[in-house]
Amino acid sequence: MAVKRLKYLNDLDPWMLAEDIPDMDVFFSQIWQSCFVNEFEWPSGTRYKKLLSIQRDSYHLNFYYGQEDSKRVGDYLTEKFLRQPKFTVRANKEIVWWSDKLRAFAERVPEDLLTKLSNAQLWNLYKTHDDVHTAYYRWGWIPVAVDMFHDNLTERLKQFLRLHIEEEKVNEYLVILTQPRKKSLIQIEQEDFLKIAQAVYRDATQRKLFAELYTWFKEKETAKFGLKTHTPEYERLLEERVDRIRDQIKPQVMKMVESHYRKYFYIKFMWIGKEGVYTFDYYLKELVRVIGQGVNPTQTLKKAQQEFSRQLEKRAALMKKLIIRDPWKTVLDSWGDFMVTKVYRRFAQIYAIYRMQPVLHEIAKRLRISLVDVRLMLKYEVKQGLSAGRVARSHLRQRRTLAVYYYERGGERVFTGTQARRLAKQAEKIHIHKTREIRGQVGCVGKATGTVRIIIRPEDMGRMKKASAIVTEQGGITSHAAIVSREMNIPCVIGTRIATRVLKDGDTVEVDANKGIVKKL
Repeated sequence: MAVKRLKYLNDLDPWMLAEDIPDMDVFFSQIWQSCFVNEFEWPSGTRYKKLLSIQRDSYHLNFYYGQEDSKRVGDYLTEKFLRQPKFTVRANKEIVWWSDKLRAFAERVPEDLLTKLSNAQLWNLYKTHDDVHTAYYRWGWIPVAVDMFHDNLTERLKQFLRLHIEEEKVNEYLVILTQPRKKSLIQIEQEDFLKIAQAVYRDATQRKLFAELYTWFKEKETAKFGLKTHTPEYERLLEERVDRIRDQIKPQVMKMVESHYRKYFYIKFMWIGKEGVYTFDYYLKELVRVIGQGVNPTQTLKKAQQEFSRQLEKRAALMKKLIIRDPWKTVLDSWGDFMVTKVYRRFAQIYAIYRMQPVLHEIAKRLRISLVDVRLMLKYEVKQGLSAGRVARSHLRQRRTLAVYYYERGGERVFTGTQARRLAKQAEKIHIHKTREIRGQVGCVGKATGTVRIIIRPEDMGRMKKASAIVTEQGGITSHAAIVSREMNIPCVIGTRIATRVLKDGDTVEVDANKGIVKKL
């Protein structure tokens, strides 16, 4: 399905880089890109005119919006939020509903029966996933579109706050007022795990077993092999050592770890699943680490709950002090809820992508092509291929090095070769002046000075736990970085646009998240 005339491809609205994602395939990205120029119009009331993505080395995705077009969408949604604040409440409910719908579909994928399905049945399974995932994005993208790329809603909130408070308090109050009123699944998973650690800690024999192993490993093994914490080599060796005490771990502890593993194993599986899933041994290793660090899990849980309650009290007091009424009261409540539902929908989404992997393998087998080629196909190409029992392999192979996927209402088109190089060059025209200071919005207030470590791959996200501050190129107040920084209570500056092009690994920077400024020292 290709549009005969591309209305907006060469219009005057310059391309704006939305996100750089190292490990993502077209199987997944075409769902949301097609949705944003088509189905997103209902219920949001608007849609994007055009979308372009550059796919390099098979799985490295850069996707672009029109600069003015994306601002228009954000402005429209901001006005809709303030004009119809109850729409934000409905959006959160719909996000949860469609996330549950997506998860329910994923649980029904008949992995063991795929080889027995006809090509038509296999296509129906692929299409059903696409349909449900598209409906999920119709609602799920609303809180992102309103603020991620141009800070539309954030700036409106700042304007409102400036009517009541002095400028130096604006960012601090903004963070407090947008604080979630509920815990996210990230926090819930961490609490669930700490409760297992709590059970181990209360058993003196088990606590000694875990603590002695960790102490010995940390003092002897790491020194012997010269390993640094959080490196892959360190983690692998610790996992091997933990395996040696399995038969000494009580059955009830193993049962609790098994239950946690089955509930959360898939959350590591990002997009193409390069890093796989969490294993049972991973959780056992983390349990040894928690106990070995010598901190009572009960105290950790208590401290986290106290901090959560304290933030809620601060928010309630500030809402009362500023006498915030509708529409802002409802919008601010929903804003915090959007942070919670973002994690909720992401967990459901990751699970669905994980469960669809055997389907992609089966399609590749039926069409006698590689898994890479299936991952680079658009939906209508999969339908045609399964119907005919074959595809043009040479066309798919051309996409592996470089392909440009373009979307506008009514269809999509793939460019390779000379056309792809021309379009990629056109989209990547970004002029950055030399600077030692970058600015963004505040995700979480505070100040910190430290060494830059650039993290763009999912497998590196564990390093964020050691961060003293977070700086991002993209993302609004409901972004993953903003959510994580608040849960860790560390400074965060989001949406700088140019952070990775100005800062390099090893640079020393000062992050002033009270003002949204990052200075290169």
